[in-house]
Amino acid sequence: MKKLKFYIAGVCLIGSLGSCEKEEVTTVEQDSTSNSPTKEQVKNGYGGSMGQFTIVDNYLYAIDYKTLSVFDLSNANDPMLTESISMPIGMETVFHENGRLFIGANDGVHIYDITNPRSPVELSQFQHVTSCDPVIANSDLALATLRGGTGCGGNLSQLDVIDISSIENPFLVGETTLTNPYGLGFSTVNPDIVYVCDGYDGLKAYDISTPSNPQLVMTNPNVEAMDVIAQNNNQLVVLGRNGIFQFDASNPIELVQKSFIPVE
Repeated sequence: MKKLKFYIAGVCLIGSLGSCEKEEVTTVEQDSTSNSPTKEQVKNGYGGSMGQFTIVDNYLYAIDYKTLSVFDLSNANDPMLTESISMPIGMETVFHENGRLFIGANDGVHIYDITNPRSPVELSQFQHVTSCDPVIANSDLALATLRGGTGCGGNLSQLDVIDISSIENPFLVGETTLTNPYGLGFSTVNPDIVYVCDGYDGLKAYDISTPSNPQLVMTNPNVEAMDVIAQNNNQLVVLGRNGIFQFDASNPIELVQKSFIPVE
């Protein structure tokens, strides 16, 4: 197998979560400070919530519509497929947190343990109505956006807050209505703040300090937001419909735009 190279430079919007179109971009405004991901960030799958693969240590976990594939990357010149797990159809996104994979699917969230990195084991599922479903998680909660009116099926558009304190028995603890949701991500400044990309309704921030009652604390209607990456240097990268935005998120609900790269 040819040498596998990974370039993680922001987020790739997948319109149907099937493939990424290559776009030629031109920088209009660029901050002088380098914001390149660190070696550790790349090693652990530094990316957005709508990604179809994630890297954890020396392993790459990739999903397609009905398969979870595991690649051993310890030899960069010869990556090896070590496992190919058949799954129900409708797998869309994968997110890593604390030795677990959270896989967003048309029918819900599938949680896998990767204590043995070569052989993921399913721990549990949280089922919801049929819908498109990117998911993120921390040690206590998983959050998923459901987008209705698409090829995924269903009509609900909302944010689900899922209690995973008992990882084998996840349950819905809170929800709030959205308009046109896509990706989402936790603030690195305040772990109770979650950014939600609500498509043509803008970039939003919710306070989930009371998980049963998410509170809208910010809306930026000027960004048709599709996915988001919160960086450890208080920078927020947002993929919009027309390009990539970078914000200073030192105050997580009063964002300051630093740059914009248009995508045509």
